[in-house]
Amino acid sequence: MAELKGDKFNSDQAAGLRSLLGLGQQAGFQVITVMSGQQGAGKTAATANLAVALARGGRDVLIIDQSHKGQGAAAALGLTPRHDVMDVLAGRCTLDALILTGPDNVQVLPIGGGFSRLGRLSERDQEWLAQSFNQLQCGVDVVLVDMEEATDPDALPLGLAASEIMVVLPPGNTAITQAYTLVKRLSQNFGKRQFRLLLNRIESPEQAQAVARNFAQTAERYLSVSVDYLGYIPLDERLNRANRLRTSVVDAFPVAQSTSQFRKLADGLLRWPQPPSLGNLGGFMQRVIEGGRLMEAYRRG
Repeated sequence: MAELKGDKFNSDQAAGLRSLLGLGQQAGFQVITVMSGQQGAGKTAATANLAVALARGGRDVLIIDQSHKGQGAAAALGLTPRHDVMDVLAGRCTLDALILTGPDNVQVLPIGGGFSRLGRLSERDQEWLAQSFNQLQCGVDVVLVDMEEATDPDALPLGLAASEIMVVLPPGNTAITQAYTLVKRLSQNFGKRQFRLLLNRIESPEQAQAVARNFAQTAERYLSVSVDYLGYIPLDERLNRANRLRTSVVDAFPVAQSTSQFRKLADGLLRWPQPPSLGNLGGFMQRVIEGGRLMEAYRRG
């Protein structure tokens, strides 16, 4: 029986997954998967605050919150999910009922643990769910995917069906090593060649630039990938306070240093090359569902 553990994912399987998900092809809207190499890197707080900053910049933003434990972006914005995808499949609620509205009209889709096991659903349930996403009325410009576990194989179809991957990196040798391992796995197993790097809890711009330069040069030399340095989030007690209050620092502390940095990041993101044509959330989600089906078939093979 074929198993998907660690890096044991052969090149034929990777090629099939890339083809199915359309990886390397942009969707009709910007889809940014936010990942980190370790827990506690600040990935969820970065996702939530960037979403609010983008919304204030005039973008319609949807966060796909993959948290299994209620500690994802929904919680960071003070929202409490009442249902997940399994409730939709069981007929206890509609798909529209999953979407929560956060500050500045940021939309959050908390998919819960059920979504990561799409490949184990019956074919009928998979098709019905795909059709439900196609009918979902949720126009967006930017989708931010808040990944719970970057190394969870069940999460990969969702995380990789994206036009961009943003890696959140805090200081420290262990964090750098784990982030490099993440980039290596995504490049070698899934053909990802370009990454965006956001440094977190940084003491100075000079420290950020040094870490980013060394990381990018090492990744380019040994992995032949491009790592684009986006910027950094400073050590900021007001950001920590906002996290404890379950709100964004952009809303709670408009003049905080971290708020200024999130605004700069959002401004820069708005200048990223945009996909050539408009798409819809349903098409993106359908590729994710198909990817989950394919990966489950590999496990059973």
